[in-house]
Amino acid sequence: MWCFFLSKETNELTAKFSKKMGFAPEIMHVAAQIDPKMAEFYNFCDSTVQNDGALPSKTKMLIIMAMGAQRHCKECVVSAMRGAYNKGASEQEILEAIRVVAVSGGAPAITACKDALVMLRDKDFDKAGCGRKG
Repeated sequence: MWCFFLSKETNELTAKFSKKMGFAPEIMHVAAQIDPKMAEFYNFCDSTVQNDGALPSKTKMLIIMAMGAQRHCKECVVSAMRGAYNKGASEQEILEAIRVVAVSGGAPAITACKDALVMLRDKDFDKAGCGRKG
């Protein structure tokens, strides 16, 4: 059995993601356990996506959500939707982005949004996806 410990940098990065998004992607923990240099990659992601620039961070997360749907990745859609919601995207903004997914990607893409739609309907943003709280 393998036993991994997260480095101080990875723990700090996890705390930063959790503070900004309300959760930290599970893959970040696993990748950093196996290869601590992956934290550098997540730092790049953090600065690119999590910070407002020409586009607000919530809009970037909605774009990522749509891209996940186009790839038929339910976990990607849920994770990005949770991130967008936690960054201030309204339910109306999320639903409009999902309508755009339906128009541009058809049934396969909108099917990838099912779990996110259930979370939105139930107002339960902690129950699913590829991230964990705190």
